[in-house]
Amino acid sequence: MKAPRTAMAGVAVAALAAAAFATAAPASASYGGKAAYQIALSDNISGKQGGGVWIWWALNSDGTGDYSGSDCGHGGGGAASDKGDVTWNYSTDGTQIIIHGTVLNGLGGYESTVTIPATFGHYTGTDESFLTLPGFLPGGIGNAQLQVSP
Repeated sequence: MKAPRTAMAGVAVAALAAAAFATAAPASASYGGKAAYQIALSDNISGKQGGGVWIWWALNSDGTGDYSGSDCGHGGGGAASDKGDVTWNYSTDGTQIIIHGTVLNGLGGYESTVTIPATFGHYTGTDESFLTLPGFLPGGIGNAQLQVSP
């Protein structure tokens, strides 16, 4: 009994894909060997006076890093791009990372202090669980999702 052409083609494609996967080079981060942490934050406050912050940081082992994302204040001028260089250090007890230099342009150029767990994982909280926000925003009513990765 002859195997249908489509079945044979499917087997050939699967074999080629397996071979390509087996010989593929391992992925490497564009930040090289200096990257200690990659952090992603989604922080949202609902309502007319709410807004949000969506930022990704790459922190190098030498205490430097950079970030890219956006933020938006509903009562302000809309969404704005955020990106730049940061510095960071561990808290005195070593359980938290403190990031300095993140500027939220959609919130009037506000420089936020970001404080996150130093342990890899996924975390949830309110809008000021991980970063400081300007006084004109209501605190403690938003929702934040944070991912800390190697």
